[in-house]
Amino acid sequence: TDSERKITYDPINRPEVSNLLMLTSLSTGRKPEEIAEEIGDAGSGQLKKVLTESINEYLRPLRTRRKELEKNLDYVREVLLSGIAAAREEAVKTLEEVREVMNMKI
Repeated sequence: TDSERKITYDPINRPEVSNLLMLTSLSTGRKPEEIAEEIGDAGSGQLKKVLTESINEYLRPLRTRRKELEKNLDYVREVLLSGIAAAREEAVKTLEEVREVMNMKI
């Protein structure tokens, strides 16, 4: 990311490092400054390792849920069909309202 070994959060002077810190922050709920302080002189390799681990951990529940859904495709189809029906019903109502407002009632 850059030639300075010590990791610091400085969006103006070190935008690339700060971006990695911000991504880590978003996936952990911790402040980027806190993460930078913890990594310190361990360098960008350690920052990238921490980022990779934090994103994998953040996505773990989504991966687990997806695997569950892959085993129950009938349920997925049922949810999709239900959503389509609800969306169609709402679209018909909206279209009727628009036609009424525009005096285009059929």
